[in-house]
Amino acid sequence: MQLYHEYSSVMHTNTYIVVGEGGKAFVVDPGDTDCVSSVKFKLDALRARLEAILITHAHFDHIAGVAKLRQMYEEDSPKIFMHREGVAYISGNKNLGKYMGVKVEPFTPDVLLDGGEKLTIAGLDLDVIYTPGHSKDGVCYRLKDKIFTGDTLFFCTYGRTDLYDGDFATLKQSAVKLFDLPGNYVLLPGHGEPTTLEFERRNNPILTDVDDGESGADDGKTVDDAGIQYDEKDADGGENAD
Repeated sequence: MQLYHEYSSVMHTNTYIVVGEGGKAFVVDPGDTDCVSSVKFKLDALRARLEAILITHAHFDHIAGVAKLRQMYEEDSPKIFMHREGVAYISGNKNLGKYMGVKVEPFTPDVLLDGGEKLTIAGLDLDVIYTPGHSKDGVCYRLKDKIFTGDTLFFCTYGRTDLYDGDFATLKQSAVKLFDLPGNYVLLPGHGEPTTLEFERRNNPILTDVDDGESGADDGKTVDDAGIQYDEKDADGGENAD
């Protein structure tokens, strides 16, 4: 398995590229159209075929590149996976794009998730964990020793809950669901740097905060010890990871 990383430009959202068996790949949260051009460049360089697009939640900065990426690989018919509650976010104000001047091109998901599913994509096994609170459609994807957490948990913080369908108590329950997983995992969040589940169990303030609807990611940080292949440009805030 190979894991790569790109940034989207508007909210510095993390987009992840995973290449599994037989040159098949999937992408997590293609955040904007500029980002997906870099994703395609990377996949083409690796001679990888895009099999799926996984969405952690349907805010604009996580889905604005979905339609374009699918069009780029139309011949491969990549399937789009998202929680069923996220369908209502794709078009309209709930994806929040209009507030940042970002238009989300509509798309139709292929697989609607509830949480609890076991998926096999690109020859790799993933578990879907339903983690609402930042939005109603939040999910995390567990892959081997890593979890793509979207905007549920970040390094020493958590997703804001003052947006449409956000709820702090629900997000805290989702965090506890992750903390209760046995063992340790590398957490790959939607913004900011990777962290670990054990570190967040000890240090994340969501367990002690009463309510903080404006908590969010500390964007722009990167580390190179979580199995993601960065180059120097990307570590300095550039677009591409090698």
